[in-house]
Amino acid sequence: PSPKAALRASMMKLNKITRIPSLCGITGRAVKDVYRTGKMSYNVDLAFTVKETVCSKNSRLTFDHPRCHLRTKKTAKKGFCKSRVEYFAGKIVDIDVECRGLRTFDRRSGSFESSENSIEAKIMRAPRRGAYRRVKQVRRIVG
Repeated sequence: PSPKAALRASMMKLNKITRIPSLCGITGRAVKDVYRTGKMSYNVDLAFTVKETVCSKNSRLTFDHPRCHLRTKKTAKKGFCKSRVEYFAGKIVDIDVECRGLRTFDRRSGSFESSENSIEAKIMRAPRRGAYRRVKQVRRIVG
């Protein structure tokens, strides 16, 4: 799994669910964990900070386009985000993004989340780190 691709996919999803009319760009990032969840599946956990760019979502540009530089005004929206990107057979199969500081639109419920609350773009979570190994160990003992 590629943390760089996971971050890009997380940003694409974030920019789809934010309520602001501008794209957000990355101001900081960290890979928190990369771990196996099955024979051919992995999760990549990321933490990153974002800030509003000068590009409109209607511009058809991506957040990392050279013309989409970060807004310099103090009024620019900012957020702290975490994501979990699930890979299966080398391909991204699911992206979970949570942010603080940005208003988002939850497409499933049709409701808005406030900037004070943490938002979640997907409720289901992958197993915790090491869960796969524990299941395997239990099968060896029992079987």
